[in-house]
Amino acid sequence: MVRAACLLVVLAATMAACATDDAPEPEPELEFPGSFVAVAEQEGPLTLRRMLDRLLLDNGEMLLFMSSYDVAPRSWEEAREAAKDHDLPVQIELEMLLSSDLTARPHRVVWFRSLTEEEEERVP
Repeated sequence: MVRAACLLVVLAATMAACATDDAPEPEPELEFPGSFVAVAEQEGPLTLRRMLDRLLLDNGEMLLFMSSYDVAPRSWEEAREAAKDHDLPVQIELEMLLSSDLTARPHRVVWFRSLTEEEEERVP
């Protein structure tokens, strides 16, 4: 009986130590595939893009493969709410941007979720 109780205590402690639900998720960054990035244009609404993949070029620059969505958020919070929609209308399925061109403008990662198979297949 004591042996069974000890075994239960050891198992409970082991399971608690392995639980990852309580671990904080890392904040997504621009280069993370699956990140939604809102970019401020010179005038008008923000542009909402989704990071699909990236390629490090020989000159050290990062080439970003992204999709753009046919939405017109007027604030970072509106962009975040739009990015949560799984049925966003795609405006451009695949566009390539240099990271320096994108980061030269005000931008913010507003949401993240894993890419779907269809999104992964957009990048050749």
